[in-house]
Amino acid sequence: MKKKILYEHPLNERIRILLRLEYLFEHIMYRLKGPSEWDSRAVINSIIEILDLTSRIDFKAELIKDLEYHIQILEQWQSLPDVDNERLNKLINKTGILIDRLNEAGEVLGEKILQHKLISVIKQRRNIAGGTSSSDLPAYYHWLQKYPKRRQDDLAHWLEPLEPLRDAIDLNLYLIRSNAMTTPEIAAGGLFQSKLDSPTNTNYHIIQVLMPIVHACYPEISGGKQRFTIRFFETNTVEERPLQTQQDINFELRCCMV
Repeated sequence: MKKKILYEHPLNERIRILLRLEYLFEHIMYRLKGPSEWDSRAVINSIIEILDLTSRIDFKAELIKDLEYHIQILEQWQSLPDVDNERLNKLINKTGILIDRLNEAGEVLGEKILQHKLISVIKQRRNIAGGTSSSDLPAYYHWLQKYPKRRQDDLAHWLEPLEPLRDAIDLNLYLIRSNAMTTPEIAAGGLFQSKLDSPTNTNYHIIQVLMPIVHACYPEISGGKQRFTIRFFETNTVEERPLQTQQDINFELRCCMV
């Protein structure tokens, strides 16, 4: 089977933020293993970006509301024939535990991290071009010269308050992506347009496009709650301006809903 690459497009701003947070956490977990000072810098920059994205007071409440809604849906599925009730019960219990952990995390997610003097100073200086260099922040530079294991342990400790957030985002997106309508489609002349007809009491949240990883084209997806458009572009080199292809493109479409 040929490998496929997956492109995603959020259909509302809340899901867009969740996808950005998922990306930042993935970046952190990859860089956390790195031994260099630049790996540690990258982790701290991503932590600060997460704090910026979650600084709204109502973010945690919205996330808890999402998880509570997932529990309602999972409980409804328990009455369906031929359903795996053991798996559903595990998901319901896991979701309930995450709600409790978020409730225990404090009013503002990551507030404890900002109480750390070093991270607070870095956050203040990072919007200045070159503002976190060794000449600007000698205390930061001093910490970056410590042994990699010491820095990795410090970073893991600073990340602990964000673990409930990361786990909740992963489960939220998993449940959304798992409930998807999948169809083979053709974009005539590189263009595909469609309406989103939601079943009763459900809403679409993510559009996914799957294509062979070696395909010469890539999709750009735009749209909202009611309709969306996919245009396929091709280019020979990264220096060239991408142009919409004139070919008919076969692809796999997934519309993810809750």
